[in-house]
Amino acid sequence: MVGTVHGSALGFAGGVGVTALAAKWPVFALLLLVVVVAVVSWWTTVPGAVLTAVQCWGLYASFVVGDAGRLVLDWPALAVLAVASTASFSGLARGRAAAPAGSRPV
Repeated sequence: MVGTVHGSALGFAGGVGVTALAAKWPVFALLLLVVVVAVVSWWTTVPGAVLTAVQCWGLYASFVVGDAGRLVLDWPALAVLAVASTASFSGLARGRAAAPAGSRPV
């Protein structure tokens, strides 16, 4: 499992990459951002997953839907990315199931 800070950083890097690649195709960009959020959420903590979802939404709302960094409040996209971040709960369950008895996942 990756910690909150590192998970958030991975999510931000993935979000920047997706935004740079698919900024001209909003639906495709949102789908790729959902993949980034879900994958990072699987490997990080719940706060890391939430930060990743918010960062990816900010990139999407500012550079894909918005105009050159102007934030457009796109609540449906935030909801989609928030749902994708629930993969962190699966990751937590996986980490707890794989941990030996008496130890805590880091």
